[in-house]
Parts: sequence; structure tokens; C-alpha cells
Amino acid sequence: MSSSDGFLTSLQSIQTNLFRIGGPILMVFGVVSCIVSLIVFTQKNLRKSPCSIYLIAVNIANFLYITLSLLLLILTTGYGIDPTKSNLFMCRFNYYTTYLFGILSPFYLILASIDRVLVTSSNARTRQRSTPRLAYICIGCGTLFWMLFHCHALILVDIQEIAPGYFTCSFRAGPYVVFLGYYSLLIKAIIVPLLMIVFAIWTAKNIRKVRQRRIAPVTTNTGNTAGNSERSFNSKDRQDKIKYLR
Repeated sequence: MSSSDGFLTSLQSIQTNLFRIGGPILMVFGVVSCIVSLIVFTQKNLRKSPCSIYLIAVNIANFLYITLSLLLLILTTGYGIDPTKSNLFMCRFNYYTTYLFGILSPFYLILASIDRVLVTSSNARTRQRSTPRLAYICIGCGTLFWMLFHCHALILVDIQEIAPGYFTCSFRAGPYVVFLGYYSLLIKAIIVPLLMIVFAIWTAKNIRKVRQRRIAPVTTNTGNTAGNSERSFNSKDRQDKIKYLR
């Protein structure tokens, strides 16, 4: 029994040191990465692109997730500073921001993936649907939806006494815990990666179709126009793919 207790104590010590030492380092790298990405995508020649708009939203969501949720996790696990145990507002706000910004980033990436599908379409009318206005509308409506969807964390999370004199911030027992379990499994672990894969394959197929239908430039004016239009599309597509991969 004593060896088991010693093993658990060692694991807890390792976890504490990892968060105490590695946590701040990872946080600094994450914040710097988000800031650099925002500087790049807000450049005058990029910020009007729908893809750049989505990636700006991704980095803002990541920045807020790091500075709000991850910071509190580092303080709690690495330094033993946990304001959520004594402050109900902090308790609920922490869970709310963790769930909200945890889903907003992949949601914006899915929107960016859909935009790549539109841009790489062989149909000119479909390509024209990729506009900054549509990007702002999708980001605004999607953000509002997820903000309302996660309001349950502001109501169904409480400070609970799990042992005499020991309090913790946690979910209310019952169906709510089951709901959160299925939510994390279905949305974050299955649906989000699946959608990313589907739209990536769709985009690749669109690019392949465009290349197969490429019309070689001819000496007539009509042929030259078609060839120039195709080259212009391919050039824009290459630029958009580079931005998306960043």
C-alpha cells in the first residue's frame, strides 16, 4: 500500500513540475505564435481575403483560449492557485470559456475549409460565393450560436464539497455529466476531424478537376482569354493554399 502511495505521489509531483516548468514555456510560444500569425494575416494585401479572415478568427480564438483557460490550468495544477474553488463566478466562467474557445477554433477552421472548397470549384458562380461579407456573416452567426449553446456552463456548474473541507469546481451530477461526455466525444473527437478530412478531400478533388480541364492557350483571342483566366485561377489557388497551410 505504501509503494502504491509513493507511486501516486511521484506521478503527482511529475505532473506539477510539468505544468510549473513546461506550462509557461508552451504558453509563451502559443501567445507569440498567435500574435505573429495575426500580424501576417492582417497585412493590407491579405486581410481582405475570406481565408485570411477565417484564420484571423482562428488565432484570436486560440489566443483567448491560451490566456484565459490554459493560464488558469497552469496556475491550478502547477502552482496550486485555484480561484475557482472559492469564487462561483470564476468557476462557471472558466468552464464556459474553456468550452467556448475550445470549439470556436476548429469551427473557424471548418469554415476556412469550406471556403477552400468554394474557391477551388470549377464553377465560376460557386467561386464567387467566397466573399469577405460571407466570411464575416458566418463567423458572427457561428460565434453567437456557440456562445448561446454553451450557456449551460454558466448555470449547471457549481462549487461542490467532495470531502470534508475540500471544495472543487465541477459539473452537477446526473444527466448533465453524460451530456458533456457525449458532447466531447461526438463533436470534438469525431465530427470536427471528420469534417476537416471531408472538406480537404473535396478541395483536392476540385483542384484535380480544374487541372484536368485546363485549356491550353491558343493563338486566337478566345483561347488566350481562357488560358489567362485559368492561369489566374491557379495562381490565386496557390496563394490561398499557402495561407491556409500557415
